[in-house]
Amino acid sequence: MKIFHIPPPKKWSHRHVILVTLVGSLVVIAITAAISISLSPAHIFFSIEDATTNKTDQETKVYNFTLVAVNSSPRMEVHYGALSAELWYSDKAWVPAVVDRGALLDDGTTQPPGNVTSLAVSAEYWQSESSTPPAPPSYGGGRDEKPGAPPPSSSAPPVADTNGNGTTAEWSNSTVLVTASVWFKSRWWISTRWYDVRAICPQVNFGSHRNTSSTVPCK
Repeated sequence: MKIFHIPPPKKWSHRHVILVTLVGSLVVIAITAAISISLSPAHIFFSIEDATTNKTDQETKVYNFTLVAVNSSPRMEVHYGALSAELWYSDKAWVPAVVDRGALLDDGTTQPPGNVTSLAVSAEYWQSESSTPPAPPSYGGGRDEKPGAPPPSSSAPPVADTNGNGTTAEWSNSTVLVTASVWFKSRWWISTRWYDVRAICPQVNFGSHRNTSSTVPCK
């Protein structure tokens, strides 16, 4: 079996010098790319479409909307851990929403590069709605978040009803809060750390039974 021996540097030919230089350059490029991707992950954007409502019985209403997730990166996949939404119908009260992740790949966890995915979301409003704001997720990187603060509301005229405990629900001026835990992976198998994402979608109008034309951007 022939064994390839690398001569000592003093005996290197021009071919050896060029080969070592190329290998070193590739290593530097790979390390730089990994650091760049880790420090500057891809961007994802959310918006709300097709906000509608229907009544299942005297006590329960179902509020449906489409959560549009945009992965703007041409090279990075988005991998979702947790993905949830809350429907805030006043400054102090909200109901949890169920996100159908079936449109995502790999059992609802992966969004390809340069992809727009529409996710069906629904929330039930009935007598067991929460009236205490949940604590927002923890953040790294020095983000200036206010723990326990609900999403900001708007001054738009409400279409309101009052439930049994006296809380007024303003369905034409609702706020959707989207929270997610994500990480990104490039096609070269370089991946980032986990990131907590929090998007606020204000002035979502559930006042109309067929409100299918407007799009609400989240920020």
